[in-house]
Amino acid sequence: MLGLFGAIVSSIQITILERAEIKAIRWTAGAAVPFFGFAAAMFLFYSSVPILLKLSGATMLNLSLLTSDMWAVLIRIFAYHEKVDWLYYIAFAAVAIGLIIYSGGEKEVELQRADEEVERSKHFDEERGGQTSSDLKAAERN
Repeated sequence: MLGLFGAIVSSIQITILERAEIKAIRWTAGAAVPFFGFAAAMFLFYSSVPILLKLSGATMLNLSLLTSDMWAVLIRIFAYHEKVDWLYYIAFAAVAIGLIIYSGGEKEVELQRADEEVERSKHFDEERGGQTSSDLKAAERN
């Protein structure tokens, strides 16, 4: 919903504040293709961010966003045939290692949290005299 309301507000702002600039644009293929390509890329990015946040968390998102600079370096090397400083390679290795360490170590922490949750629920069941939460709900209904 946030994206929908943002699009509505942005459309209103554009029509009020940038009407003259929009009228001045000559919508040729050279102008329209990059514009709509950028719009599609932003749509895909903002549509996939919540999914990535839910699956992996904010840290993985931030580490993944750091790799976007590496795409620019790769394009500079292979498309433009320019040389880059050796520090870019070290930075890329550091980011890649960070992603690997974070994504590999997170599963152990999740398993540990799940085990702690099971232990907590057992402890609460013992305090209630061995009754489970479903037993308590059934007793409340009666």
